[in-house]
Amino acid sequence: MGCPERAVLLWDLNGATLELAPPGGLPRLDPDVRRELPRMGARYAVNGILTGWAHSQVSEIGLAVPNCHVWGQLASEHWDWRTQTRRELVAPSSGLSMAHAKLHEVVKALRLDTECIYAKSHSLAFLYPVDTDRGVVEELLGELGEIAEAAGDLTLLQDRGFVKLAPAGLDKKVALQRILDECVPFEPSVIMNAGDMPDRVIMDELDRRRREDGTPTLKVGVRNLRDGVDLFVPGPPQGVLPFIRALGGASV
Repeated sequence: MGCPERAVLLWDLNGATLELAPPGGLPRLDPDVRRELPRMGARYAVNGILTGWAHSQVSEIGLAVPNCHVWGQLASEHWDWRTQTRRELVAPSSGLSMAHAKLHEVVKALRLDTECIYAKSHSLAFLYPVDTDRGVVEELLGELGEIAEAAGDLTLLQDRGFVKLAPAGLDKKVALQRILDECVPFEPSVIMNAGDMPDRVIMDELDRRRREDGTPTLKVGVRNLRDGVDLFVPGPPQGVLPFIRALGGASV
């Protein structure tokens, strides 16, 4: 961090909030994180949230704060805190509207709650009860897989109680590359990413940049990401908040 004016700090939403999102809800934010995170952007060149959630959702929980960019939907969109503007970094899928209608039909046919379908600019998400019958879940996944295939430029993502149709070929490695190519107008003195297990793909990319390009990197594992990182901190608030405060007040 010897050149803070060229440092890039990226935070995973689930790695910075107090709790992971419960089924049907948003992550719960530690209010201290909201107060402390802006300090990063006051000290370091680029400070931002990189997440699969949309910027509108990040804003809803109160984390679209000063000195903090938001790269939502895996950097499909970018909210610039300085100009208070949101721009699309990639065009939405041409098949998204058709996919939304099909998803609604499938959810209704399976007697699940269509109110739990969430449409964002680049993706569709559906939250279902974690105790849903396994056969119903498998049928849901099969139908959504066909919808994604028909669209041609969507992919199906799944987690516990959660399915998502998102832009094909997009993951956090691609998101990191887009941020560095399109939003960072300098060669970083260090690239830091703090995140949980889904951020494993970013950590591998940071290894590659460190090895092949000589770019200094700092891999910070949170919650369930312990192996292969430079630093592990427990999930919020007991580990992440002290780390944020240490960065914000570090001498440079």
